[in-house]
Amino acid sequence: MKKVRKTILVTFIMLAALTAGLVWLLTRGGSVSDDFAGKIAKEQSDQNEERAYLTEMEHKAKELQMSGENKNVLNFDTKNVYDTKNSLSARQRLDRVIKRITPSFEEPLIAANPFGTNLNSFYFYFTTESPGMVRYTVTVADQSVPDHVRYVNNGQENNLSKTHEFTVSGLVPGMTNFVMIEVLGRDGNVKKSQIYKYGAKGASAAAKLSVKKGNSKDTVHNGLYFVLPAAEKEIYAYDNSGILRNVTMTESGHGRRVYQSGDSILYQVSDTKVVKVSAIGQVLGTAVASGYGKIRDFAYDGYDNVYTLVRKKKRDYVLAISFQTGKTKTAYALPENVRAVSLSMQGGGTAYIACSAPEGIIKLEALTSQAPRVALILGKKNDWKKIPSAKNSWKKKVTKDKDPANWDLKSSLLTLVQDRSNGTADMLSTYLFNKEKGTGVVFTVDGKNKSTAVNHSFPTGQSGRCGCEVYEDHFLISNFDRGVFAEYDDRGKVTKEFSAGKAVDAVTKLSLNGMCFYGGTQ
Repeated sequence: MKKVRKTILVTFIMLAALTAGLVWLLTRGGSVSDDFAGKIAKEQSDQNEERAYLTEMEHKAKELQMSGENKNVLNFDTKNVYDTKNSLSARQRLDRVIKRITPSFEEPLIAANPFGTNLNSFYFYFTTESPGMVRYTVTVADQSVPDHVRYVNNGQENNLSKTHEFTVSGLVPGMTNFVMIEVLGRDGNVKKSQIYKYGAKGASAAAKLSVKKGNSKDTVHNGLYFVLPAAEKEIYAYDNSGILRNVTMTESGHGRRVYQSGDSILYQVSDTKVVKVSAIGQVLGTAVASGYGKIRDFAYDGYDNVYTLVRKKKRDYVLAISFQTGKTKTAYALPENVRAVSLSMQGGGTAYIACSAPEGIIKLEALTSQAPRVALILGKKNDWKKIPSAKNSWKKKVTKDKDPANWDLKSSLLTLVQDRSNGTADMLSTYLFNKEKGTGVVFTVDGKNKSTAVNHSFPTGQSGRCGCEVYEDHFLISNFDRGVFAEYDDRGKVTKEFSAGKAVDAVTKLSLNGMCFYGGTQ
């Protein structure tokens, strides 16, 4: 296995510094003590052996009831969930109720999945007399299920606020869940506490994945694994112990991607629709690719446009669809005899397209402008010179680099780890086949010198549809056909391996820090 650990670690350190700087600006630089930050990370790992469950909770907890004499939870109409107008109406109803009753910690406003996007979730709103932060803990009687602990991110300095609005997720389907809501001070001292209980609805997915410990000394990084099963329309989120913590509903299908962008999450809900959803589950925007058949892949520029890879009359196109206006335009049209497999970008107008015919990867620049251009092509010159273009311009764009020229990209799910629009190398990851050996790779593309460098290589030998992506300084390699995925450390050793027991279309891992959860490192 190739290892260029120094290069990639330096890259991650730089990215972490940039991210920390952005968060500092957004939250006005507040921070907690190092000890408290460490405690937050440990509690949010979903692997903590300490559990909050006590038998007396059965009698002390307030039951969340949506009907009857003791009803304490609001119900909402969940038809046409992914219509922004309906989602806005739900938001407005919440605001009216908040204004009317002035919710307190003792008497909060609680609504059951008001936006209809997440099964077994509850919206909470209340105010407190003094600033604090909210921690919620989901615990069950089953000792094999670790507690699900999250510190709510409220975006204020030191994460302290008098106003608290959040959605509790993480309830285990098919079990009686106890939800402990606590208001904490800056150093984590508990000011107020309340316990609720709820018998969560079951889900069609397994409540627990099969989990195997690897031979790495590292532990898996904090976050949730988003599993997109084949032949099912829901998206399932599992924690680091393989426990099902969230079920995201869609209309008819989920595609192959889930992205976090700032304080929002993006995913497909049908073959032709991509949505943008807030931390509390409200649908903020929809992008519909009509008249082009199925969306085969999509990416987001971080601002307004969703870029979708589609096919019409045997020709592949990249469409730009505006969340704000709903308008669709052709951002780039590929030549008729080029077949695209996947699309990836991270803002800045740079995009990469993996192609199966001819084999190769196209780098596009200025995709957000009126005149996008091909910067380079990773492939074989003899294959690309057959593509019709003025003065063989396609052939002139092809790099001589030997690595990508030998890559089999027919089932590649390409991921742009970091877009470096300032001229330095972009970093990408994918799973490919080289001389019939399945390998996950992380590589950089130097646009100036038209060359690539493989930073990490994971020759697992797995066949069929597979994926490889970077998560912080770890790597997630998935065998989609088998429904098996594993998190690797930077030395190529497995931390944990999970099995869904059935085929999936994709697996990705997201932290949701800064969106739903507070990382404690601001």
